[in-house]
Amino acid sequence: MTITEIAAEHGVSRQTVHTYRRTGIFPAPVEGEGGSTRPRFRQDQVAAFFEANPKQPRKKRRPQPEPQGEPVTTTTDPRIAILSGLNDPPYDSVAEKRCVPWGEAEKLLDAYRASVVAEVVEALTSKAGELSAQAEVEMRRDLEDQAQVWHEAAEVARKLNRQRSKEGS
Repeated sequence: MTITEIAAEHGVSRQTVHTYRRTGIFPAPVEGEGGSTRPRFRQDQVAAFFEANPKQPRKKRRPQPEPQGEPVTTTTDPRIAILSGLNDPPYDSVAEKRCVPWGEAEKLLDAYRASVVAEVVEALTSKAGELSAQAEVEMRRDLEDQAQVWHEAAEVARKLNRQRSKEGS
């Protein structure tokens, strides 16, 4: 048998057979056909070798890294579009420069501020609700006081938002 035949029959690569030969554990080649330089091996010796040394799973050279943190979903924040509009304004041919008209810039910034305030109100309300629920479960007065502070902060943020909306109108 040639090395190619051994590899095909036993499901290993030719390089694996060469590695076995180099380490000295593979059966020695026998005299080949007249004039051939290819090493040949006896089929019964090769079969006995692979029976005694079954094919091993391939070693992984690079272990996979452990995932870090919790998987999260990603979303695109609409404020990015607002800010990119301010960072890359259109070209004004009259002024011969890039700029955002003042009124449009104010609208963009007001929209941005309103979205931030809305997020803050939502976060404050959520935190206040959590603390209220926890206070009910634990019947603790200090947690109820903290929840009240969060509710008041959310109300102040709502009033600020309404006041800002009236000023913009």
